Amino acid sequence: MKRIALLAGVLSLGLGACTQNGGVNIGQGFSIDANVVGGAVEVAVTRTTTPSGGTTVSTLATTTQPTITFNARPQSVGFQLQKYTVEILDNAGVRYAEDQGLYQLSASAIIQPGFVCSTADAATPVEQCAPSAKTAANVSTPVSGLTLIDGAVSRQIASDCASIGCPTLKMKVTFMGVDDSGRAQSIVVAGADLGTRVTSSN
Repeated sequence: MKRIALLAGVLSLGLGACTQNGGVNIGQGFSIDANVVGGAVEVAVTRTTTPSGGTTVSTLATTTQPTITFNARPQSVGFQLQKYTVEILDNAGVRYAEDQGLYQLSASAIIQPGFVCSTADAATPVEQCAPSAKTAANVSTPVSGLTLIDGAVSRQIASDCASIGCPTLKMKVTFMGVDDSGRAQSIVVAGADLGTRVTSSN
């Protein structure tokens, strides 16, 4: 019985039990995922008849980068984003546009941990909040300015939309960096939609 009681005490400490002065212990667990939504390439196609009776085709692609949101679960440590890899896949799961459909870019963003300051301390950033004032919570961090759909992919989509029809595509995105404990972490979004369509054709 003493051994069981000791084990239960160790487990309660490891799972972020309440501190003596009222807050929660800051755990070392990492539990963050990401949402990637709204990415799209819209293509305007113009066909022009030449004096010799032939036809020239031109395209104009408008790319909308997706919205990216990271979601930390309660008591998760935070995350520093350092780089990300994007792979564009067709509806059969095959890489689109061959080598152009796989690329890695550097990034810099701080993803907040799964804690907020208590109401009395609400204006204080969580990293400056006293441990006794931290409350475990779901915390979302939007990140902007990342290029997930690059120019080469947009141009290939425009070409396909004008010739054989717009492809059905998804993005596999892997975000990489380190958590607040200095450990390497990866966050994978396996199937973010990449919308493609022709907006006008003349």
